[in-house]
Formats: sequence, C-alpha cells, structure tokens
Amino acid sequence: MLAAILTAAAATQTAVWGASLLFVYSLGLGIPFLLLALGYARAGSVFGWLRRHGAAIERLGGGVLVAMGILMVTGTWIRLFTPLLRWFARSQWPPL
Repeated sequence: MLAAILTAAAATQTAVWGASLLFVYSLGLGIPFLLLALGYARAGSVFGWLRRHGAAIERLGGGVLVAMGILMVTGTWIRLFTPLLRWFARSQWPPL
C-alpha cells in the first residue's frame, strides 16, 4: 500500500498535492493507534474481566474448535451450511 501511495504522490502535478496525499495516508495510519491507546486507558475494567475469565474463554474456544472439527469430519458441517451456501448463490453474495 505504501508503494502505491508513494507512486501516486510522485506522479502528482505539484509537490503540495503529493505531500497532501502522504499526509492523509499518515493520518489514516496514526489515528487508529491513537484511538486504541485512548480506548485501552479507559477499558481497564473490560481487560480485567477478560484476564479473570481467560481460562474459561480458552476452554470454550477449544470446545468450539473440537465440535467444529467433529462436524467437519462427519460431514454434518456441509449439511448444516448447504442452505446458507444456496442462499448466497441465489443472492450472488459476495458481489465480486
């Protein structure tokens, strides 16, 4: 992505326009990290809950993976999702 932005900036008519493209690109990279830092500072209670219940969340995730694996090995997974796949085909989703 950076190569595309640098190429586009180099191909602009003026240096100001190229610098503007690079500035907007830099904002797009930096703002999410700033928001994440602000959110992290304010979400301490959520992280505390996740830390306290981490083992249970891992066991639940492991159980889901095992269940999905069993469904795939037995062929039940495809039978469960065939109606959804047909609906996607009829509605032409995803639109490519």
